[in-house]
Amino acid sequence: MHNLKNSTRLFLTEESGAVTVDWVVLTAGLVGLGLATMAVVSGGVEDLSGDMQSQLETQTISASFGSAAVAWEAGQWDMSNPGIYDSYVAWMANFEDQQLLDHMNNMAQYADAPAGSGHPIDTYHDEFYIAQDEAISRGLIDPPT
Repeated sequence: MHNLKNSTRLFLTEESGAVTVDWVVLTAGLVGLGLATMAVVSGGVEDLSGDMQSQLETQTISASFGSAAVAWEAGQWDMSNPGIYDSYVAWMANFEDQQLLDHMNNMAQYADAPAGSGHPIDTYHDEFYIAQDEAISRGLIDPPT
């Protein structure tokens, strides 16, 4: 019986297993903190991902890799980069008349460059003709003959 009392006393005074209990409690706390953070953030992430999905579903992407130049009827010129037409028309529509003419004249040196020869000449080539079409539609210049 005396040995049982000593064994019990030794067991109760031993501290080597306390570290394991501390680590279990700390690890459980960290896991709980991670789950709480996930619960708070997940709603916002789901909303954002839903917004991105709906935005991507409504976007149209067009590319003309390796395609030949497209004939443009308004000015009867070959576009080197058909994908830029709408964005450049919208951009130049905001120009003042003199600003449009100045831009067209700056791009005039590229007007005779062959379509499909590479950037920046292709873009400038198209910019000239888009500016020219805008100037014609505003009545600033006469159509070429």
